[in-house]
Amino acid sequence: MTLIKNNVTTVNTTEDLLKAPYGIQGADIINNTSAQSGDWYCIVSIEDNATLDVSGCTVNWRENGAALSTDIDLITGVPFYGDFTVVKLVDGKVIAYRK
Repeated sequence: MTLIKNNVTTVNTTEDLLKAPYGIQGADIINNTSAQSGDWYCIVSIEDNATLDVSGCTVNWRENGAALSTDIDLITGVPFYGDFTVVKLVDGKVIAYRK
């Protein structure tokens, strides 16, 4: 198994693969309502009342087979996985883990 660390680097040691879910590539704190661009695989709300603005996000999620249309209330501490390239919040604060 191989983990793609960035567009030119991969890691495949057991230790690095096990560290991946714990942010070995780093993370970004997003705490405003501006669209933030990056390359993340997971976001976690770190503040009550965080809401994902799906109209301003780019993620590989579908809602009943179509593009997302309903903003998503993020439960504090629960990871939401996806291929995020743009994250936009209605309010709150999240930590976005880099790929």
